[in-house]
Amino acid sequence: MSGSQHQCLISFGSNLGNRDTVLAEAASMIAADGCVNDFAASRLYETPPIGGPDGQEPFLNAVAAFETNVAAAKILSKLQSVEDKLGRLRKTRWGARSIDLDVVLHGELIGGSRGLVVPHPRYTARRFVLRPACDVAGHYRDPRFGWSLQKLADHLDQGVASMALAGGTEANRSELCDRLSHESGLTIFKSRPIAQPMSVIGNAPAPNQTSSSANRHPTIPLSTDTAWVSDFVPDLPDTESEPAKLPNTPRLIARLQATEPGNRWPAPHQMWPGGRNWPEYRLELDDMDWAAKEVVSAIQSMRCSLVPVSEDGNWWQ
Repeated sequence: MSGSQHQCLISFGSNLGNRDTVLAEAASMIAADGCVNDFAASRLYETPPIGGPDGQEPFLNAVAAFETNVAAAKILSKLQSVEDKLGRLRKTRWGARSIDLDVVLHGELIGGSRGLVVPHPRYTARRFVLRPACDVAGHYRDPRFGWSLQKLADHLDQGVASMALAGGTEANRSELCDRLSHESGLTIFKSRPIAQPMSVIGNAPAPNQTSSSANRHPTIPLSTDTAWVSDFVPDLPDTESEPAKLPNTPRLIARLQATEPGNRWPAPHQMWPGGRNWPEYRLELDDMDWAAKEVVSAIQSMRCSLVPVSEDGNWWQ
């Protein structure tokens, strides 16, 4: 192969029909393609279905790493061609499917179009992608914040499942947290909690009570021991420190982005503005109902069970 080589990571999933057979066929077709070099697959893992309609069967998941000299869009086109040949029907987002293939990483690319965003905007919350990735590509790095996949997987497993909301407006972050609390029972923390009544002397506030909660830097209680979402980003510790492992440190920053009808993928500079050495998760805000369900699914994905069902990555050969 000639030209610049890129490290590429793709994900596999199936929860319909002969799952192991269709995944093996997909992997064989991809590995045999002329643009794929040094193809290596993770073990196969069984995971519960998360999000989407009720009544789905468990998934088989895996990832594969390889080098390629073609663009991410061409890789996606090849994956979709494999899905079509294996009978994939695209009916319901997050519905049951015989085969699901995604581009997760493509070298140093940070880019997007209407049909593709790389890095995958939601893989950072998906334990069923990150843990298999550690089998074959733990050294791959996310080009946005520089973390290796091994470091990201370990970080996700520490503390408690949690997300701090960023972007959007204070009002829609607050509304989203309210919905998560009322509809899903998630623990939430807000930057502007309901103020406690002030003590007064005459008709003036008592001493030391003139500063409102809005003027204090919000924090997450250290005693937190359940999954949580905050409508603000607290102070983040050094990524290698012990506080980074504590339950009051968010596993991910969920960046909210309003989208336009017919176009879920705004420009990458809007999606990933940078400035933090912390993993992020992309959350569209075109529909608040959908956004709330997606946050719940992300929290569940952070702690989903994975059961290896193959001894090694040779299940496709």
